[in-house]
Amino acid sequence: MIHSITYPLTKLSLAFKLKSFLASLALVVTAATTFAQQPAPLEPVDRNTEPPNANSPGSKKPTNDLEAILGDVSSIGSLSDVRKSRTDLPSVDAVLGKESQLRETSDTGNLISKSNTVRGVSSQQRTPIVTDTRIRGQRVGQVLASGSFWAPVRMDLDTMMNKIDSRLIDSLLIIKGPYSPRYGPGFSFVDIDMLATPRYDDGPQSHGMSSADFQSNGGQWYGRQTVFGGSEDWGYRVSYGHRGGSDYTAGDGSTFASSYNSGDLNVALGKDFTPDDKVEFNLLRLDQRNLEFPGLYYDIRKLKTEGYEIKYTGTDPAFCDRLFAEVWYNRTSFTGDTLNESKQSSIPLDPGNLGPDGIELTDGNAITDASGQSLGYRTEAIYGDLGLDHWSLGTDLNIQRQALNDIELSLPANDNNFPLSPSKSVDVGFYFEKVNLQTDWLKTNVGARVDTMHTTADDIVPGLDGALSDIKDADLDQNFLLWSTYGTANIFLTDHWTVTSGLGFSQRPPTLTELYVDNAFIGTLQRGLTFLDGDPELKPERLKQIDLGFVGSYERFQGGVNAYHAWISDFITYDLFTDPSPDGGLPQGADFVNTDRAILKGIDSFGKFEFTQRLSLFGTLSYTQGEDLTREKPGRRSGNSVRSNTTGVDREALPGIAPLDSRVGFILHDPTPSRKWGVELSARMVASQTRVATTLQELETDGFATGDIRTFRRFKNRALMTCGVENFTNTFYREHLDYRTGTDVFRPGVNFYSGLELTY
Repeated sequence: MIHSITYPLTKLSLAFKLKSFLASLALVVTAATTFAQQPAPLEPVDRNTEPPNANSPGSKKPTNDLEAILGDVSSIGSLSDVRKSRTDLPSVDAVLGKESQLRETSDTGNLISKSNTVRGVSSQQRTPIVTDTRIRGQRVGQVLASGSFWAPVRMDLDTMMNKIDSRLIDSLLIIKGPYSPRYGPGFSFVDIDMLATPRYDDGPQSHGMSSADFQSNGGQWYGRQTVFGGSEDWGYRVSYGHRGGSDYTAGDGSTFASSYNSGDLNVALGKDFTPDDKVEFNLLRLDQRNLEFPGLYYDIRKLKTEGYEIKYTGTDPAFCDRLFAEVWYNRTSFTGDTLNESKQSSIPLDPGNLGPDGIELTDGNAITDASGQSLGYRTEAIYGDLGLDHWSLGTDLNIQRQALNDIELSLPANDNNFPLSPSKSVDVGFYFEKVNLQTDWLKTNVGARVDTMHTTADDIVPGLDGALSDIKDADLDQNFLLWSTYGTANIFLTDHWTVTSGLGFSQRPPTLTELYVDNAFIGTLQRGLTFLDGDPELKPERLKQIDLGFVGSYERFQGGVNAYHAWISDFITYDLFTDPSPDGGLPQGADFVNTDRAILKGIDSFGKFEFTQRLSLFGTLSYTQGEDLTREKPGRRSGNSVRSNTTGVDREALPGIAPLDSRVGFILHDPTPSRKWGVELSARMVASQTRVATTLQELETDGFATGDIRTFRRFKNRALMTCGVENFTNTFYREHLDYRTGTDVFRPGVNFYSGLELTY
């Protein structure tokens, strides 16, 4: 049901937001112009990067990094040689962390969702600072986040990348297919590279950076203080950031409970022991309190994340030409509940609603706690000319632990927990890659990977009535032997046009949640309030994928198009075993189940044309279609004779697939190499989604269009001012991935923002 509000009240609300925005903008301008009168600090020498490899499509080096941030459709040309060597694959996207300043982004997933350099990726923004990333319809487990291997503790309350503030990112790569062996057994990958420490040729230096941002919708504010410095062979960076916000307002004036309070600390230390041996250490600490999740059963009361990472780079080791090694450890824990008054009013849980196993819930009072850890290493030896003619051997280890409790306070203490039993997986992998510039018109990349994985879970859990192995009727110890292989080719048709192609096969194991969860209230399907039941006997998914694309690069034009088709055997999907409550209570329970055959297919395209030195036009388009071809066999434990207890449906759309998504706009900027200012005006147009999984109670979504204005002004190298308006049309809309729970969830209306960053 769409809410409404009277026109005068909406007009007053917009006027107040505009007044607040103009006041903050005036302060920003005054501070920036005053500060910029002082001499600019010296630029650091980045000894951790190398010149970009010019043999790849789209490798045109921007005049200035800001050119690759606002209005551009590809950032690959701004990457270092090492990072760029990992992009010679079909339809790989790169995002620079500097975009976070101009696009007012929060976590890493939010940065991906707002960047023009990304296609084929949809996002579910659960709160303003928690964003779940889906690549071509693939979800967590199928999509892996590398760079310390980040994984969610719960599938609904945290994500792969919401632990990392976007301001701490140097760059990230989005690999949309099984075309790299180094990240683990998965189908698509996000490779995150944190900011490196600086180096200075003129002796020891120390500097500082202060930034502050404000967003009118939800009264969101953000501040970060950074001190950094170093010398010829060492460097450091210490940075603290804090975010806060309250309920946001949709386009019709209705509000959604989405308050948050979040602080993070990052400490980075770097040392060059020799010109060829470099070590970087990163520490990350995140503390969050009182996060409200509109449309979900639980809110988070307190979350804590700690992450540690050590990276070694050797450019002249004794036994190979290059050596990379990294060790990581991260852990997350949090507590949450359903006790907020806003939660109780937006998701009414009436007495008599049935929960797991037909248990009657007398109220909606529940608490949860969850924890997860990841410990591992990766080492890779490279022989030959990196990115042109090299082969590499690597090995990695990842140990993951995960547990959660969902406790219904009104139930007996010996039968009130619906947990993910404390679980563990140990994955040992070995991989190989060979890159070769065969001729001046053909470059190939082939690779393979093999993993052996063991998973297990505790059999006895407090509050669980019985042994988990008896409840699941299965052995909790599971072993998986997984492998993947691929081949890609870049065919350089002319100096300007390149054909990209790829063929790959990969397996991915079920996640610990899919294997061992026992009716925990985890919101995954569109209806939001879902309790999930895992199956230890799930089979690994098997994917075969083919990509074909064209990329063009001229002095004034960049563009490309890529089509893909993936066939997935034993795809893990859902089997409903309870029907939704008509009264707005707990809508559905679902088993995880393998379906024999499913497909994912679609197209990504992008383009940019420079009309003049000041004016450019850009556009992107993405479309994914997913289908379950064998929607028949029910889950092993659901008790249904047919999946979701629905007959006569042999095939249907896969759930959670975003519709066609396009963005067009233009950028007006300073024509000089310094790029002192720029203005971006863009419109995002999203089609309606009518291909839905009706047997999983998925609903259709209307199309919509929104508009954004973003600007920046740089004052020497000392101050960067940003301001803009998101959804300036104040469109009342929702994404297809938004939850349809209780009063439903809609996206924010008009949002004015401004920011200032000072370097000294």
